[in-house]
Amino acid sequence: MKAALLIFGLLAALFGGAAVLFTLGEVPALGVAILLGGAAIGGLFAGRPVVLGLLTVALVVFLASAAFVTVGVARLVNALNTTEGSVDPPDPIALAAVEGKVDDVRDAVAFRLELTEAEMTAYVLDGLQGAEDNPLQSVVLDVVDGTEDSPGRLEFDAEFKSGGVGASGWVTVSLERGAIRVNLGHISVGSFDLPGVAQSSLEDLVERVADFNETLATADADVQSVVLDNDRLVITGVQTTTDLLTSDALLAGLREAASSAVNAVEPPPERLGPGVVNATTSAGSPLYVALGDSLAANVGVGEARDGYVSRFHNQLELRDGADYGLRNFGVPGETTGTLIRGGQLHAAVAFMKRNEVAYVTLNIGANNLLGHLGSDACSESLQDGECQSRLRATFEAYGPDMAVILEEIAAAAPEATIVFLTAYNPFSLGSGTELEAATDATLAEFNDIGADVAADLDVLVADGFGPMRLTAGATTHMLGADPDIHPLPIGYDLLAGALVDAL
Repeated sequence: MKAALLIFGLLAALFGGAAVLFTLGEVPALGVAILLGGAAIGGLFAGRPVVLGLLTVALVVFLASAAFVTVGVARLVNALNTTEGSVDPPDPIALAAVEGKVDDVRDAVAFRLELTEAEMTAYVLDGLQGAEDNPLQSVVLDVVDGTEDSPGRLEFDAEFKSGGVGASGWVTVSLERGAIRVNLGHISVGSFDLPGVAQSSLEDLVERVADFNETLATADADVQSVVLDNDRLVITGVQTTTDLLTSDALLAGLREAASSAVNAVEPPPERLGPGVVNATTSAGSPLYVALGDSLAANVGVGEARDGYVSRFHNQLELRDGADYGLRNFGVPGETTGTLIRGGQLHAAVAFMKRNEVAYVTLNIGANNLLGHLGSDACSESLQDGECQSRLRATFEAYGPDMAVILEEIAAAAPEATIVFLTAYNPFSLGSGTELEAATDATLAEFNDIGADVAADLDVLVADGFGPMRLTAGATTHMLGADPDIHPLPIGYDLLAGALVDAL
């Protein structure tokens, strides 16, 4: 009888623990398994009446829990493996609305995508219609507002094609280096509340319900903010492009400014002159390494020697009496998020770890912000509600991104002098308008974020904003036939001078 108690007691501990694991979680399951297993072992030292009572309990627990687990697992497996059958059709009005919004995102330089619960549900159902190996018949999404202690979350209720089995749960969404990350919360399928191990098998299913990364990736988007609140999902971001002026009203204003005498600013004389290296690389050691966006990539001038990188490289050699090598990693259209995720930072860090580096410059962040400033949302006033929402999202994402970038650069080139070049304001034409003053103030606040991160990491800060302020009409292509934010040669000379001054 004691042998039977030991066998069935351990089986009761195993199946009873499994039943509790699938319904209440890991900690209660461990407690039940220890209790039942301990009772079985302790019974070996008890008298016959106690052993008989314990054996009866063990048998009942074993049979009941085994039946519960077997039936529940069978239903769960059947639900996940039944893929034949139709998916409930999405609401056509909601689907048309969300498709229009997503299409707008694909074409927008900077965007704010706001989706209601009905639109998200329609979008997911439409995606499930053509998905292979999809076991779901229907899904309903519900946004639950966040609190001071917890973020908002997206709850879902689903029905499987197998019939009679439903699923419910919730996910939160967060940003990880400019991409949306879906974080699984509590999930139940049928009678099971799934623990962490079992939840992992449903990750693809849940991410199909809640993850918009695939859509955003097709638009080369850098997501700056994702918020679940007020029965809506709001995603703010920018695209990787150098064409940042999209508002017709803003472009019309620039054309009017071009004909105004107040904007006839004479460009200052060049202080440094062109560089010597007319390429993005040159031999030598130690090296000067440049990272950044279209400014590092010399957009706006015909030759690399007219860009700030080659100009600064030449000044370093004159200043230090050394033959420095050059490696310029700049990529047009880069944002902080794409620099981190798109390969530039990874390639530069790997290169710097293999080589002796004396200087590193970084200009990044303008594309995070200028696409929003050049959009319809901000063209009339920066106090517009949507414009303010975009700017807040941009500011909040910028600091953490800058910390990642500068920390990795500093770790890869610990002996190098690192200089961060702040962004200038291409709308600072000297016109004296209220909008121009507002953009100046916005750029200054934005630059302070990057400068503070740089200062915390002992990185030098070069003022690219001050020398270009009120001169953009003469130092950039903003007043050309096709307005463009990028500098003329004199603009790049000013930026190179700011780097020299930072030393």
